[in-house]
Amino acid sequence: MMRAALAMVGVSVVGLLAQEPQRLLTFDVTSVKPNTSGEQGGSSKAQPGRYVGLNVTLKRVVGLAYRPVQEFIGGPDWINTDRFDIEGRVEGTPTQDQMLEMLRSLLADRFKLAVHRETRQMPAYALTLARGDGRLGAELRAVPPCTPPPASPASPARRCGGFAVGGGSLKGIGVTMTQLAAELPSATEGRYVVDRTGLSGTFDVNLTWNADALSPTTTSADSPASIFAAIQEQLGLRLVSITTPIEVIVIDRADRPASN
Repeated sequence: MMRAALAMVGVSVVGLLAQEPQRLLTFDVTSVKPNTSGEQGGSSKAQPGRYVGLNVTLKRVVGLAYRPVQEFIGGPDWINTDRFDIEGRVEGTPTQDQMLEMLRSLLADRFKLAVHRETRQMPAYALTLARGDGRLGAELRAVPPCTPPPASPASPARRCGGFAVGGGSLKGIGVTMTQLAAELPSATEGRYVVDRTGLSGTFDVNLTWNADALSPTTTSADSPASIFAAIQEQLGLRLVSITTPIEVIVIDRADRPASN
């Protein structure tokens, strides 16, 4: 009888452990402060062992923390306007996925962020080939996969698989078309972009456009190209309007944080 009772207790404990939610990895040290500089530009970077967001909105940080999801719905208006300086540090060299998990934990702790995932039919762009012969533009070059060497002040590492974006410029080194599509919403008013080029492998991308020109075509022959025209002229690709099922992050709750 005693053995049976102990067995039942063991089963109950195992059941409780199985139901306990998995704990997210966390940073060792975090800092969140309001940024009242009034400047519009900001930066958000997750590197092994450290996340730094300077003059960033919560919406932007959520966009990094939940990649590759590109669409975010709900939440209070201030998540698009209030700006913060956010930092998280941890010992060791965690992977990129581990760093993003720590960033999600920081948002849940300091901003009380609560989200859930849904799939919705939404307007989007398909990134496709622009030319019938499949010829690419001069600023999109197929390259072998690259592996970044150890970084040092004397020899900066080639940033493989990454982008530098800002001010009507997008540069990518050793990136896939899926990665390029995921980066383009920052230049297309946030609309989701899905890769339908059929191109495999990795590429170097060098794209420039007029950040103030939001129409699909240029206004005159000598005016700077919109993002739509630039993608076609420089990359040999194009953006086509579609409606497609998209995974979205729905923001259920976000609170302004208490400053450090």
